[in-house]
Amino acid sequence: MSTLPVVVVVDVGNSHTVIGIYRGESIVEYWRITTRPVATSDEVMLRITGLIHLSGVSQEDVTHLGLSTVVPMLERPWVKALHFVFKKPVQVVSHHNCLGLKLAYPNPSLLGADRICNALALREQGVENGIVVDMGTATSFDVVKRSEFIGGVIVPGISSSLEVLTQKAARLMTVSLDWPQKVIGNNTGDAMRAGLLYGFRGQLEFLLAEIKCEMDISPVKVLATGGWSELLMEHTNVIDAYDPYLTLQGIRMVAMHGEGGQS
Repeated sequence: MSTLPVVVVVDVGNSHTVIGIYRGESIVEYWRITTRPVATSDEVMLRITGLIHLSGVSQEDVTHLGLSTVVPMLERPWVKALHFVFKKPVQVVSHHNCLGLKLAYPNPSLLGADRICNALALREQGVENGIVVDMGTATSFDVVKRSEFIGGVIVPGISSSLEVLTQKAARLMTVSLDWPQKVIGNNTGDAMRAGLLYGFRGQLEFLLAEIKCEMDISPVKVLATGGWSELLMEHTNVIDAYDPYLTLQGIRMVAMHGEGGQS
């Protein structure tokens, strides 16, 4: 019988919620579901129990629970549902519960929990100077220098940019986001794709260069995570590695070693 801890981690984002199960340090289950902006704890509980049933992991085997959310109104429903299903306190990532991570933020209560998780995951990997590019609804550049979170950059994500563009311009329709063969598009769809993808790549490369310049230290490791990262990875050389589970790793650490669990 395995004695490894079984950790359920939940990352509630603006568009998607990611749920993972770790056995020890290895992730054994991973789901990505749509975030519902309004949900009761009963609705959340139904989603959790359905996924756990599919996983084959016994509810009684779960030893730790961790939650990160950037949607404040969903924190309480998720905490209540997780505690009800697994009968254990939930460690919620925050500036109060970040395992002693130094935060160079005048008002750390405004810092997103997902960004704290990314910095914690960097620290766990032994990276003292690094940048996490988290490409989701928004794209955040989370900067760690000498093992301290010093800030970063937040820009609209690829999908958010497309959504606003099609909402505000009457003649522009939603397009699939596939890389066009060239920047100059000879039709509206390819022109939009080029603008979004090549434009985002240029923004990514410029901002990383500027951030590294301001950090004034080397080497600096750049990791990418988030739903849009894979789309960019093959078209730029400024990212050192892609880790789809980076944010979850930070949540796992708080789940296992945090203080003041909620129920």
